[in-house]
Amino acid sequence: MGDTGGGEASAGFGSIQSDVGVLKKRSSICKVNDCIESIQIRDVGNFAEQDNWSDDPRDISFYLCGEQPLSSDATLQKARPWYMSDAEGSNLAADNALSMKDVFEGKLVAMFGVPAPFTGTCTNAHYPPYKAAAKEFKNAGVDTVICYSVSDPYAMNGWSRSLNNDSEDIQFLADEGGVWAKEFGVDKTYDAVSLGLRSIRFSMLVDNGEVKSYNVVDDAAKDADVLLEAVKAYKAG
Repeated sequence: MGDTGGGEASAGFGSIQSDVGVLKKRSSICKVNDCIESIQIRDVGNFAEQDNWSDDPRDISFYLCGEQPLSSDATLQKARPWYMSDAEGSNLAADNALSMKDVFEGKLVAMFGVPAPFTGTCTNAHYPPYKAAAKEFKNAGVDTVICYSVSDPYAMNGWSRSLNNDSEDIQFLADEGGVWAKEFGVDKTYDAVSLGLRSIRFSMLVDNGEVKSYNVVDDAAKDADVLLEAVKAYKAG
């Protein structure tokens, strides 16, 4: 998506990576959207135990602590078509909701987040390298590769089909209403290009609910390679 693909960079984001810690629910002090420059995340351990932790957003990009996404009550929606009869399937959100345990528990998950389906950079730069590397992710030990977006499940399904995506390789999940994005501080508003509330462009490696690597993406075409290298480094110990 050309107009938002560089949005993160124009806001001052670089490629920010971490090999440690766990994604923390939103903090009132700072969230990733507030960062103004590329900064290496430090190993902070448990946020509550840090006596000298800076609250200056120039010093941090994302809070990492002992909390796990598994503790969240947020759910994501399976990408799906609109079913015309009960025999085809259910359109009810409750019947298609995936809890954080469904998504992360007992799995090594590579997740990349895109601002919106069907848009330029997301379609032409961010997704294709993941499609090309899907088998490599699996061979490296990843159980699930997820394409995430703040969207509805029907748009995500249509986009997946338009890309000839194999759901066995990459699972498309929708965060309808941006509940998960807001809870974990990766939400971003793109009113200037008529997209409204979405997420930043990001990727992360999650092992059994614990975030092992987190990247704020500023070069969508290189993100799959960056995350794949993080997977290999993590598996190598």
